[in-house]
Amino acid sequence: MRSQTDAPVLSSPTDAAVDVNAHSPFCRETGRGAIYLAARYGLGVIIGVGNMLVMTWWIGPHAYGLFVTAIGLVAFLAVVARCGIDTYLVRSKTPDVGAYGTATSLILGASLGLGLAAAAATPLLVHWYGNREFVPPYLVLLAAIPVSALTGIPMAMLERGLEFRRIAGIELAGQSLGLVVAALLAWLKAGVWAPVAGQVVWQLCTLIAASSCAANPFRLSFELKHARPMLSYGIGLTASLRIWQLRTLVNPVIVGRFVGAEGVAYVALAIRIAESLGSFRLAAGRMAIAALARLQDDREEFRGMLERALYLQVVTLGPLLCAFALLGPYVVPHLMGTGWMPSMRIYPFAAAGVLVNSVYNLQASALFVVGKQWLVLQAYLAHVFLLAITTVVLLPRLGLIAYGWAELIACGAYCLIHFGLAGMAPISYQRLRPWLAGFVAGLFLVPISYTLLA
Repeated sequence: MRSQTDAPVLSSPTDAAVDVNAHSPFCRETGRGAIYLAARYGLGVIIGVGNMLVMTWWIGPHAYGLFVTAIGLVAFLAVVARCGIDTYLVRSKTPDVGAYGTATSLILGASLGLGLAAAAATPLLVHWYGNREFVPPYLVLLAAIPVSALTGIPMAMLERGLEFRRIAGIELAGQSLGLVVAALLAWLKAGVWAPVAGQVVWQLCTLIAASSCAANPFRLSFELKHARPMLSYGIGLTASLRIWQLRTLVNPVIVGRFVGAEGVAYVALAIRIAESLGSFRLAAGRMAIAALARLQDDREEFRGMLERALYLQVVTLGPLLCAFALLGPYVVPHLMGTGWMPSMRIYPFAAAGVLVNSVYNLQASALFVVGKQWLVLQAYLAHVFLLAITTVVLLPRLGLIAYGWAELIACGAYCLIHFGLAGMAPISYQRLRPWLAGFVAGLFLVPISYTLLA
């Protein structure tokens, strides 16, 4: 792995240096890819919100909280099992059959090992939560970890070919089918098993469709010449991103420990709404590594693209997040029931966290491009530490609202990303600052105004 002081090198699928004016065909291609991914995430928001509405209405807070507890633990392990190898394949110059076979073996081995270790840790989780209700869905979802993890290989093949239209179609089809299955079982009063079955069907269909489109036979092989660079790059990337994913465990592990399944459900709903509305930033982050890699030899263009993307994200996400802060008190009771109103107390904090994250999400991608993944790891580690510690300290004193304050306090860790990028491509926030401040203020003032008027 390169050190942080090494000069940046091209990490895109092609290694030829080109001048900025020659980027137009690539920009057109990535522009179309961004449109497809943005459309995918936009439609995914609709499907995800529909799924959330069905689940929260038909199975109730307790069963939904059990599912969130189980999937929160399992989803983290499924992402860890990829070991950053899928991203390595995307940025590699010319991966051959041996590289894909080695990647398959490494991911499958990691998936099985993590799944067995997590199953063996079940008694510890039972002791931590003080009940066994989550265990059956937890074990079923654990069995699906290899399915979810192996999907990264054919998806990497499609991303290398800039087949974002196919990727969007595959992901939407799998998500939609999962929603249909979950909704049908929820209507049949299957309880927690409705979202569990929907999740498993979603992952299976996505794997099958992606493998078919990528013509990937999943050959098993192992070549040390491929395994070494995969793991060398993947350890830094995985450590950074998986440290970030640890934040998803704060709700099921800490909130669940102190407040129970219902509290987990309320926090999860607020987070799910905020992140669904802010999911367009995921499309931007997904495109950033491929796009910025082509521009890293031209620092001025590199910086300019980042500033434009940051501004676009904030002015797009801010109105969406504020609109739900205004409409949520009317929408939630009618669509989900008055029992879900505690989620609206958490929503402004979760939405503010998503908005602030959108400012630093692309900057973190830029640091990945130039090989500074360890610096991103430090920032994410500080973020998770602040989120977890603040939640533990404040939750017994303030109740669920403590998680909201923890979200805001944890945003302070993003300054490490800002300072890390400043030495290479300093970002100006002059244009962005008033918009960001106005939207964050709106998220909190709108609910307060509603309360005073009520």
